[in-house]
Amino acid sequence: MSTPLLSCDRVSLSYDGVRHAVREVSFEVHPGSIFALVGPNGAGKTSTLRMLATLTDPSAGTLRVDGIDLARDREAVRRRVGYLPDNFALYDAMTPVDYLDFFARCHGVPSAERRRRSERLLDELDLGGKREAPIRSLSRGMRQRLGLAKTLIHDPKVLLLDEPASALDPAARLKLRDVLAGLKRRGLAIVISSHILPDLAGLADSVGIMEGGRMIRTGAIDAIARAAKNERTVYCIDIRTHVDRAERALADFGPRVGRFERTAWDGGAVRFEVELEGGEETAAELVEALVLRGARVSHVAPRESALEAVYRASAASAVA
Repeated sequence: MSTPLLSCDRVSLSYDGVRHAVREVSFEVHPGSIFALVGPNGAGKTSTLRMLATLTDPSAGTLRVDGIDLARDREAVRRRVGYLPDNFALYDAMTPVDYLDFFARCHGVPSAERRRRSERLLDELDLGGKREAPIRSLSRGMRQRLGLAKTLIHDPKVLLLDEPASALDPAARLKLRDVLAGLKRRGLAIVISSHILPDLAGLADSVGIMEGGRMIRTGAIDAIARAAKNERTVYCIDIRTHVDRAERALADFGPRVGRFERTAWDGGAVRFEVELEGGEETAAELVEALVLRGARVSHVAPRESALEAVYRASAASAVA
């Protein structure tokens, strides 16, 4: 496995020396991967990102970016990190080109490079047609992408994003996902803080689940999902014909099927919400049993993503 671009080793943060906003948090992020930092508001996600961005000093622990210890060389870390907070400054009277040029100057980007980088980022983030428009005229999604361009102007290796999709409409969220997938392919190490789990499903490689300042679970999403395989997952199964036969098949399937509910669905179909133990393998066997009984299955999918299931199970175990 590659050397991590970012490592966080038993990091803690206390603002008053008594209570901890973050307590002994550890994780790593490798090149070309996305780490999802998830949890409810107040869990410590933003405090963790601010430490990684060198804006807040940790009370204890070690932070390294590209092998550089933050405590030894803060400026070298800052050159390698791009941080986009939940709320960031946009200057409405400026154009995107001028805005990016301003931040490139702040980062010390050579004059010969500033225009080239600005134009490249505007094109990559689908803002090329707005390069000379006043920022006040940009949509919310465009403004968010411009903030991301500003965060990338100094060519960082590590990208820290705090709730980047929280105020975006569905179309803008899909566009942002495409952009992040492209940055991941370019080899950046990306940390995304969010409490909106569907935005991260299928995009993140690993996850850290925070509650009350602690990391209650961390690791690759697939590995955590496998470890939690015995947790019951609710699947939505749509049946078009022979609904009664389908219901009998569910009742006869055995102990891996728990509670199930039947509701009317689109176009005369019936949707069963079925608690299953054993994940995709059990779901495949159940669909086969339904078809053998003569039911026509038109749709089957988990009601929640793997990331949502991992979070729900982890949060429940932490409370227990």
